[in-house]
Amino acid sequence: MKLLLVIKDKDIFPNEVSKEDVVYKIRSAVKAIVKDSHGKIALVGTKYRLLPGGGVEEGETFVNAVKRECREEVGCNIEIDKEIGFTEEYRAQIERHQQTHFFLAHVVGEKGKPETTQNDEQGIEVDWYELDSAIALLEKEVIEIPFLSYHSCFNVRTHLVILRELKKLAE
Repeated sequence: MKLLLVIKDKDIFPNEVSKEDVVYKIRSAVKAIVKDSHGKIALVGTKYRLLPGGGVEEGETFVNAVKRECREEVGCNIEIDKEIGFTEEYRAQIERHQQTHFFLAHVVGEKGKPETTQNDEQGIEVDWYELDSAIALLEKEVIEIPFLSYHSCFNVRTHLVILRELKKLAE
């Protein structure tokens, strides 16, 4: 699988003092570029819009995790078309080395409503975008998301790289 980006705190927060001797804990995550029958892409969130997905639970495969996350955050069943690639994130503030695998998928059946039970995802909304519009939105969010939204600062950058990769593959 293709490594598309390695990103660290210093890449996002240039004025931040680097932590020395960080012992990173590994976390596997999955994200999906979910297309509907019109070719539009799902972006989800409560404040910002990002690709659906999240952490892989113990004993869960990447495929099962991405299907579960799409039911929870997008409210639909999906079929995976292919894996696009993965990113590596070194989040020093929380001592996490995250490997995120990105999948291209399409909706199977009807679109529903998010089914998440996580407190931090209550009120999650789903919006559907043309690929170029999704890229433009994330380019804007890279500038607008405040540094206090630590995880979103990483996520928006990795998601933007993946959407640009998808656009290259489609050309």
